[in-house]
Amino acid sequence: MPSLNLYESLSSLLAATVALAIGISMLLRDRSRKQFVLFAAFCINLGLFHIARFFAAFPRLELFIWIGETIALILPWTADRCFSSFIPAPGHRGGGRATTLLLWAILLAQLVGLIYYPVTEQPEWMYVRIGLYVYVIGGLLYSTLRMWRAARAAEGTAVAPRLRYLFYASLIALAFGSPGIPALSPIVTAVYLYFVAQTLQRERLLELPELLGRIASMTTLVIATTFVYALLLLWVPITVQSIGLQLFNIVVASFAVLVLIDPVRAALDRRIEDWLFRDREALRAILRVLRQRLINLIDPESMVSVVMDTLRDSNRVTRASLFLLDRQGMSLSLRGHVGVAGIALIDLAIHRPLLERMKSNGAQIRDVLQRTRDRAGRELQAELDQCLETLSAVGGSLALPILSRPEPEPDVEDAGDEPARLENAELAEPRVEHGPELMGVLFVDDERLLEPFSQEEVELFEEVVAQAAVMIQNSVVYEQRKEQDRLAALGQMAAGLAHEIRNPLGAIKGAAQVLEGGMGHLEPDTREFLEVIVEEVDRLNRVVTQFLRYSRPFKGAFEPVSIPDVVHGTLRLLDEARRKKVVVEPPPEDLPPVRGDDDSLRQVLLNLLRNALDAIADMDSPGEVRVSMGLRQRGLPSGDAVTVTVRDNGPGFSDHTMTNLFVPFHTTKSGGTGMGLPISQRIVENHRGLIEVSAPDGGGAQFTVVLPALPHVRPA
Repeated sequence: MPSLNLYESLSSLLAATVALAIGISMLLRDRSRKQFVLFAAFCINLGLFHIARFFAAFPRLELFIWIGETIALILPWTADRCFSSFIPAPGHRGGGRATTLLLWAILLAQLVGLIYYPVTEQPEWMYVRIGLYVYVIGGLLYSTLRMWRAARAAEGTAVAPRLRYLFYASLIALAFGSPGIPALSPIVTAVYLYFVAQTLQRERLLELPELLGRIASMTTLVIATTFVYALLLLWVPITVQSIGLQLFNIVVASFAVLVLIDPVRAALDRRIEDWLFRDREALRAILRVLRQRLINLIDPESMVSVVMDTLRDSNRVTRASLFLLDRQGMSLSLRGHVGVAGIALIDLAIHRPLLERMKSNGAQIRDVLQRTRDRAGRELQAELDQCLETLSAVGGSLALPILSRPEPEPDVEDAGDEPARLENAELAEPRVEHGPELMGVLFVDDERLLEPFSQEEVELFEEVVAQAAVMIQNSVVYEQRKEQDRLAALGQMAAGLAHEIRNPLGAIKGAAQVLEGGMGHLEPDTREFLEVIVEEVDRLNRVVTQFLRYSRPFKGAFEPVSIPDVVHGTLRLLDEARRKKVVVEPPPEDLPPVRGDDDSLRQVLLNLLRNALDAIADMDSPGEVRVSMGLRQRGLPSGDAVTVTVRDNGPGFSDHTMTNLFVPFHTTKSGGTGMGLPISQRIVENHRGLIEVSAPDGGGAQFTVVLPALPHVRPA
């Protein structure tokens, strides 16, 4: 490395400052990521090389020429390690035996030159320097070409354009960032290192206008900062007496820069983005307006229509799908789409990996998932593969979860004095930890772009789905209020009708019983007709009673309930003969309790048992009813679920009956009212559960009550 003039030396100082600043910032940002550490090592290696070149320009510091050349020998190794971290599959990390021998030969020559310095002044030493330059430039070029070969091998994936992007940038930096071009070298080096750092930090490729915008923003800030320092320092004469004034002005300038840097940077970024990215600013304005429109909506169908129409008219979304949780809470159904529709149903169990990641980490970006998969272990790779398959089936590059806000548990009210407050706290129900529940998912994509949406746009999309979540929760509350009002009105009407119906029913039944008892000798047909009148009056009275129960709002007292206790308590309500036909399987150990009303759950189970026993009553062969309990992992959207299954080996149901099981007044029994299952379904839904009906192999019918398991509780 020949001696340098002062101009070249200052260029090296600038390049060293940028390289070291970027390398240290990457280490401070996240030392747990291997890519960050390897890139920081490459930046620091490059910075130390330029620092040695800077000092080599000063007289009597010729030793730094040797230090710079020796540090340069490490550059191909750090560059190869850094670029290898961008390549998904592990590959060859060295240049072979010839390269290794050349490196050791140059190192040995450098050691000889350090020990016996006059040898470096011999003409033959030029061959050592040529070998050093060939090794360094060739090694850097080899590392760069590895990215090109890896990009061709990964063709068709999101990694390929990323590697090609880095290859072209590295090739330009290698050609124009050479220290032999003093005016251009530090600028190219700074831009290249900044580009790679931004690509690593943002997990996405920077488009050329975006990169130019960031460089323009940084350049403007540098010029503004330089102007502030120059304004306060250049007019002060450089004398011993003015040192105090210079220090004071430096402090004032630094304070002004620190105060103004953030707002000025934000304003510059906003102005430059408005100029370079008009379409992005238009999308952001559309998303802000969309969020405001959702505030005034209460109907989910209207919300779906507004969201889809807005995205369709934005010209930035070519495909979009909006899924909402179905009534059973077991799957997400497609409610609206833009462009080609993907799958119409997302099963919560089958597509659980992506849905769980959204619940815990928020929005998921396809390309980020692909890059995470490339550097993940085998187990995580399998999970991420399922996530990517779901995104591919739906047709989206960005998945945005619509999550409910957890309702805060009420605190224990202050009872006035400390003993009373502690007593109330002990009597209060335990506080349950509720996480957000998935109510829907919005998938969006712009198939014209590799990575369609910037981080700012993703955040705006997140604000839209957050407002959609609030709207859905408000609509649920609104529908519940409407249902309560409807049931209250229905209850008042039913109470009035029951009074008007029961009075004549009582008179009819009393008259029939008087006739039956007062007339000693009745014809058999007459007596049979009177008995039919009494039986039908009793049946109609039961219908009125159950209709009143169905129409009243649920008012159960919720507390932790043991399902095995409910099962055994219900069996005691059966007579001995019917109880012998019921087989209860032992529950699993540590079956968690549920939060509910004990009497209401017994009513549900008693109704299911009576239906099952009635189904096997007229069978020629002995019938049997089996009751089993279990724990279903992720059985409900809210979490794990406790199940109670009642199964019989009776004749089962026809398709028509299966469809109308929970319709009020629909019955298959001669003396039935058709209100038992609708009442049971309403009770279970009020417990945030569901009833599943199936026809098991071997005949019969199977009813499964699925109730949310009580999660881990902590004292209030």
